[in-house]
Amino acid sequence: MSGAYPWREAPEAEFAVIGDPVGHSLSPRMHGAAYQALGLSCRYLAVHVPPGEVAQALARLGSLGYRGVNVTVPHKEEALAWAKEAEPLARRVRAANTLRLADKACINTDAPGFLDTLSEFHPEPRTAMILGAGGSARAIAVALLAAGYELYLYNRTFAKAESLAAELGLSSDVVRAEADPRGASLIVNTTSASLTNEEIPIVWGNAEPTALAYDLMYAKEPTSFLLAAGARGLLTTDGLNMLVAQGARSFEWWLGIPAPRQVMLNAIR
Repeated sequence: MSGAYPWREAPEAEFAVIGDPVGHSLSPRMHGAAYQALGLSCRYLAVHVPPGEVAQALARLGSLGYRGVNVTVPHKEEALAWAKEAEPLARRVRAANTLRLADKACINTDAPGFLDTLSEFHPEPRTAMILGAGGSARAIAVALLAAGYELYLYNRTFAKAESLAAELGLSSDVVRAEADPRGASLIVNTTSASLTNEEIPIVWGNAEPTALAYDLMYAKEPTSFLLAAGARGLLTTDGLNMLVAQGARSFEWWLGIPAPRQVMLNAIR
């Protein structure tokens, strides 16, 4: 857990990311570069918070003068429960990833940040297959539906994908028993498989040749999901651009000024 302070030992700062684990987070480097580029005297730290201790940790950080906190797994639902004021999107996806401590307000920048990154691809995909049925899948699905996408869902536990489809108001016909990306111009991996280099049984032979394979995870080396997609000649991207996009939206919500997105990307790429 190198690079992270236990929450009871966190020093004074203005901003932080909390999670468990969180020492691997690139957010401090990314936000630190943004502050430096704009001449802002702010500190952004990684703070380790075990499950069940989010409210206590946020109370202590607030007493130290922290203004804003980003939230990563597994605390996004706990963070939403802590907040007194939540935007509609955060309530819809049942997760908050950006907090303002003074007024206990929260937003979710993951979903709109994801959409920000899709605008970089031409033509922009319009039909998506989402792999996974957890909180990240829900957030991505809500964002894509709002943007007019047609969706297909796959999860290795079929019932979970059916439950997500029902929650989203979609027909059970969108749930596939196999990870078959046929007809999808966007294939999004929201599962944690890439963290353990686990193979997802995707029927790559049925993928559209112009499809974009998007892994929300990021690592020093391409994930097994992206390697398999690349071997089929598909366009691929990892979660770094999304990290920058959601981080920039957090930055702008806290500080009210445009974030230097290219600086932030250069700092972590």
